Amino acid sequence: MHIIKKYANRKLYHTNRKQYITLDGIAKLVQDDEAVQILDNETGEDITSSILAQVVLQSRGRSIPQLPATFLTGMIQLGGDTIANLRQTLFTSLGGSDLIEAEIGRRLDTLIERNEITPEESVRWRQLLLHHEFAESSRAQIENREVTVPSRNDVVRLHAQVDALAEIVDQLLKKK
Repeated sequence: MHIIKKYANRKLYHTNRKQYITLDGIAKLVQDDEAVQILDNETGEDITSSILAQVVLQSRGRSIPQLPATFLTGMIQLGGDTIANLRQTLFTSLGGSDLIEAEIGRRLDTLIERNEITPEESVRWRQLLLHHEFAESSRAQIENREVTVPSRNDVVRLHAQVDALAEIVDQLLKKK
């Protein structure tokens, strides 16, 4: 993971490489699928999200017209609910449920390829995990805004938990 510190003078310092880095440099790391964490040097606070937002706005400013100031002002005035609603809209419009189903399927297929579960067990797990009642319940919760869209950290944590469960299943199957 690339650790970057932001100093009071607004300079960004890449601690791994022991050199200063620009917002363009951070954009390049992210585009290369490198993990980045940005910390405030004085407080130690994780400010990755706000710096990445700056990167996005900076890069967008070059290729298309910037967002209108009235739009940005309105988002700031409305506060966190606006961002939560935006996340929810994006999750729904990008087919978040379909992405989750595809990931479950991909992981089950991997377990079959590794001979850790049989195709019959995979069918059973698909039915259990993708059961219609679960899907309908999830859709209702999303439509009623009872659920917040998970953050990237939530998704990473979920992947780790699924991997841990797969390891446990593997161990149980080896004991048989």
